Amino acid sequence: MNILRNAHKSLVAVGISAALGLGAVALAAAPDSTDSSATVGAAITDTAITTQVKAKFASDDRLKNSDISVKTNNGVVTLTGSASSSSAKDAAETLATNVSGVKTVNDQLTAPSAASEIGDKARHATEKTASAVEDTAITTALKTKFAADSKTKGADIGVTTNNAIVALSGTVTSRAQKEHVIYVARHTKGVTQVDSTALNVSAQ
Repeated sequence: MNILRNAHKSLVAVGISAALGLGAVALAAAPDSTDSSATVGAAITDTAITTQVKAKFASDDRLKNSDISVKTNNGVVTLTGSASSSSAKDAAETLATNVSGVKTVNDQLTAPSAASEIGDKARHATEKTASAVEDTAITTALKTKFAADSKTKGADIGVTTNNAIVALSGTVTSRAQKEHVIYVARHTKGVTQVDSTALNVSAQ
């Protein structure tokens, strides 16, 4: 009897151990639904952040002529592409940083250096000054020609020049005189175009 009783106890113990072992295996094999939900939630948040950052960029005039790509991973925003200026680059980083949910901004944008921007501005200013000087020279040359030309006698001709384009205004005595004035203007050094719409022929 004692032998049978001891054998029965051993079998019960083995059964309990087996059941506990299977339970542990089942728990280990079961997917962690909490981790899965957290991953999906993070992805949705990253998408929302990216959308908000892009919207801010699109509505900010400082970022005109910039080409910026935005990616977000676990709240870290990465900016790639090019900014139109160093100030535009700084503006993009600031805008992204201030979006709700952003942990940090990885700014990989390229932009002209401050020195090159100053150089560009100086070059544009020089070109503008040179263009203005050339326009003034063209206007002066044309007025001198018209004053000395016997074929433009009796005409009242106004001359303005902008970016090498001459605009003629006033009144001439005949169509032939008008054609001569236009011819002289077109064949003046530096002139690229002549606008004679405001140059009228007087009634005979």
